[in-house]
Amino acid sequence: MSSSPESYKAAWNARSATLSDGMAAVDGSADESVLAATGAFTASQVHAALELLPADRVFEIGCGVGRIGAQLAGHVAVWHGIDIAENMAALARARVESHPGATASAVDGPHLKPFADASMDKGYCVAVFIHMDKEDMVLYLRDVARVLKPGGLFYFDHWNLSNPVGWQRFAYEVDQVARGDAAERKDVARNQFCTPEELRLYVRAAGLELVFEHTDAHLVGMVARKPEHPLPAAAPSPLPLDRSTLSAGSAAVAARLEASRADIGFSPRWVQCFAEACEVLIGGLHPATMLARWRAEPGPPPEVAIHIAWLDAIWHRHPHLWPPVAA
Repeated sequence: MSSSPESYKAAWNARSATLSDGMAAVDGSADESVLAATGAFTASQVHAALELLPADRVFEIGCGVGRIGAQLAGHVAVWHGIDIAENMAALARARVESHPGATASAVDGPHLKPFADASMDKGYCVAVFIHMDKEDMVLYLRDVARVLKPGGLFYFDHWNLSNPVGWQRFAYEVDQVARGDAAERKDVARNQFCTPEELRLYVRAAGLELVFEHTDAHLVGMVARKPEHPLPAAAPSPLPLDRSTLSAGSAAVAARLEASRADIGFSPRWVQCFAEACEVLIGGLHPATMLARWRAEPGPPPEVAIHIAWLDAIWHRHPHLWPPVAA
């Protein structure tokens, strides 16, 4: 049975009763400095994917505590975050209130009712579709097509079931279910997973043109564009992006995005860092061991530095999960 909007709302409100709880629920960030670091990294991906301009009207689906919005709100004319949880929306609103034209509001289901038809230039959804029933994700994509102006862009990500690290993350969820009580309902906020083929179908069925995809990491990243004219009625295709089949406007955008691929996707080292973090958070390795390994790398590279800050903060927030390390 599909999860109701009320159950999603209750689950995410419970996870964001305080700012500290909300930060942890958003991406595991245990303090403001880590939230700012991960937010800046993701905001740079969004900026490159959408080519944000000062006059843009931008929306975010699942804004959480404003982790990304706080980084982008000052660079666009309008930033409007929506979230299923009133607590999350309130925390995000407080984080962006210093920026004119920036706000956040709560919705009561998988829709974009705060926005009029063809009223927004660009939008994005990061680390949120991964928690939704697929029916809800498709409903959001349909409404994205409604609220975008012709030529507008939408960036989103999702767990990549076809990637070895993505599969490893999915296998953990399967094992969790196996250890649980089969009579109990599954957590409505649990992680869910897709293949790139599925996501292409959903995008195209919503009436959007797929203009970019990054499928080489544990997360799929996609950019969809609202065409200037409605697409011909046809069964959606799961085939990879083919620029030769796009409208002229979408083909030009696709070429630009391809040139920016390195700025939008995840580097191999980032994917490796995530897999190594899973050794700690899922596999039982002590964080001190992984942190020492990362800190021994020359530099360390930016991807590694972010993961060091992120994992170190988690360890300090949850010291009861790992025994003290002997000096």
